[in-house]
Amino acid sequence: MVELILLLAVAGMMHAVGTFAHAMTGAGTELAFGYLLLAAFLGARVISRFGLPKLTGYLLVGVLSGPVFGLVTDDMTDSLKIVNDVATCILGLTAGGELNLKRVRPVMGTLRAITVYGVIAAMFALAAVLFVLHPLLPVFDNLTLLQSLAVCGLIGVALSAQSPAVVMALLSETRADGPLSRIVLATVVVADLVVVVVYSVVAAIAGAVMGGGVSLSETAMSVGWELFGSMGFGVIVGIIIASFIRYVATGAPLFALLVCVVVAEIGSRVHLDPLVVMLAAGVWLENFSRVDGGKLLRGFEAAELPVFLVFFALAGSNLDLGKLWHAIIPVAVLAGSRAAVFYFGCRSACARTYADPAIAKYGWTGLLPQAGLSLALVAVIRKAFPSFGTAAGVLLLSVVAINQLIAPVLLRAALVKSQEAGKRTEQAFAEH
Repeated sequence: MVELILLLAVAGMMHAVGTFAHAMTGAGTELAFGYLLLAAFLGARVISRFGLPKLTGYLLVGVLSGPVFGLVTDDMTDSLKIVNDVATCILGLTAGGELNLKRVRPVMGTLRAITVYGVIAAMFALAAVLFVLHPLLPVFDNLTLLQSLAVCGLIGVALSAQSPAVVMALLSETRADGPLSRIVLATVVVADLVVVVVYSVVAAIAGAVMGGGVSLSETAMSVGWELFGSMGFGVIVGIIIASFIRYVATGAPLFALLVCVVVAEIGSRVHLDPLVVMLAAGVWLENFSRVDGGKLLRGFEAAELPVFLVFFALAGSNLDLGKLWHAIIPVAVLAGSRAAVFYFGCRSACARTYADPAIAKYGWTGLLPQAGLSLALVAVIRKAFPSFGTAAGVLLLSVVAINQLIAPVLLRAALVKSQEAGKRTEQAFAEH
């Protein structure tokens, strides 16, 4: 296989370069980006020959390049943080642009029911499972009963996060369209917003229980600014992009990419969520502006490909298989419990709302993937709760590792079996 030979050759050259990496000062970022871009592209070509999603190839390249063989160091991945941030913004804009409210309105009842019976129920269920398992987990060492309950709630909320990134990537790769595709995309977007709000409240309570104190008014203002401030700023961004398309037209995809870079750079610095900002911008473009947002997104795809290749490869490089193996039993129980709650919650929600049979049968698979928000919450927990944050991060990343490697395969199979794959006529960014 030519792609496999080329992949091994690229990895060999990266290893050779690493032997004199001490002589490269500023070139590490460019080297890591170029290597991950090429390796992820080739890895996806290899893995797709076995009927697996190309996304799985990106992730596996990251796993092998990072924790397994050490071809990409922690310093390199840290220097590529801007790629993660820009990719998150692109995903937000694309996901928002795909959310046509007129098309989603007929399944709005099902969307609300899945959010309650699946996502919110998962927070409570996973917290309960964690409490049962807490004697086996080092994260709960030296904690009182009340502190353990607070930490269970915190981790339970973090574990319930979804991944619009993975869903968008697989919808694009399979060119899927239909009731299942629309409800899955809408659900994961809404679910991430719910997780952000609930996590902010639970984190404040956990801080008080752990001895840090909490101000309910400050917490409410912080959550309100991060959520509603991001939405408001996103509408402004959407108006700016729409105005550019309307009055300039030429170069609109490049301008939108520039906006994503700017939002990625300044968003977190003013305590706005870049994902929510660009989601709101995309929703505005698709549903309230007078321009053709779909045309912008179709022109956007050429810029998406290199960013997404590196984004998912970097996500794979954050997975430590050694730590996963040492905690495999509790991690497997948590991952299985999470999947079970989503399965039964989705089935229950669909039964109550008489949803499309494809949604009832396969909708839960769209809730399984984890990526951007989950990894962001790991970083937040480590920083905000140093007493248990490191151990909690290891646990969360281990569950994320299982879901990143297995969930895309299940979701792709669901899109194929539901006969929605290939229904979209536009060329997808993952088609290469």
